[in-house]
Amino acid sequence: MPITFTEFIKFAAAVGLGGLLVKILDIIWLQKNLENSEQKKWLREQRLRVYSELSKELMALGKHYGTREDPFKGYSFVGEALLLVDDEKLGKQLEQFFTQLSNLYKKCSMEKPDVPEKELDEAYEIVFQNSRNLVVELRKSLQRA
Repeated sequence: MPITFTEFIKFAAAVGLGGLLVKILDIIWLQKNLENSEQKKWLREQRLRVYSELSKELMALGKHYGTREDPFKGYSFVGEALLLVDDEKLGKQLEQFFTQLSNLYKKCSMEKPDVPEKELDEAYEIVFQNSRNLVVELRKSLQRA
């Protein structure tokens, strides 16, 4: 049975209308989802890059980039991570770590420390454990992203 001209026009209009609806859906919904996906991917890559460098410094207790000698250098180093961190508590812990590390280094590098060696050893253990805990928290932050 041949298709009449009128049926053909109705069919073409339906296909055209369907194509138009698909394009509108693409513009409104799909483009936004793609943009959000790209932003999340970019953020995840930036966090991985920054957290990797920060983890090196944490595990080396400030020796890798020399942040143990100067707390301000530590704050500067951790600044980019603070912009990317998704947990305010973690950000504060990172800042506190570099303060603790610098204070401990100053005490340890004194010719005659004003605190007993046992206290310095205990403080070192605390800073050492804090560095490991912070690396774990950074890993969790990456996994949440």
